[in-house]
Amino acid sequence: MLIGLAAGCLLGTQPSVNGHLGQNVAHPLQASLISFGSGTAILLALSFATGAFPPQFTSPASSLPRWTWLGGAIGVVMVTTSLIFVPKVGSLAWFAAVMTGQTLIAILLDHYGWLGNPRSPASPLRVLGAVLLVAGVLVIVQAKRMERQKPPSEAVINPTNPDPNV
Repeated sequence: MLIGLAAGCLLGTQPSVNGHLGQNVAHPLQASLISFGSGTAILLALSFATGAFPPQFTSPASSLPRWTWLGGAIGVVMVTTSLIFVPKVGSLAWFAAVMTGQTLIAILLDHYGWLGNPRSPASPLRVLGAVLLVAGVLVIVQAKRMERQKPPSEAVINPTNPDPNV
């Protein structure tokens, strides 16, 4: 669980890092390309170092379902949309929406056993948890709207720099 928590914290920084990169290149796709390029380089180095290259399938690649090959494309959508939207909406609102979307689809994936998942019914308690996540996203978005409407005199002061104009 601690490794998952640490990985989640690291993942939480990715949209901000990519968002900053996206603001400093000519086009968002360039930032995605750089992001995936650095990740690919690290994976190649680790794969060579551990003897895991080239990939070896345990069953014929041609026998795998078509959706098996979509993971990278989904990653492109996640990285590109996050680098575009995080600078606009902030990390908290973005991740709250992403996690809620992941949870909603996970309930369906488990309930119906889609994409190779073991079937696990969408119990009332699981659905309640998802509804609470949706409510949480709405609260976070509303808080952001309210913060934008506050006059500068009511802005939160940074304790390390009490000047609200900085």
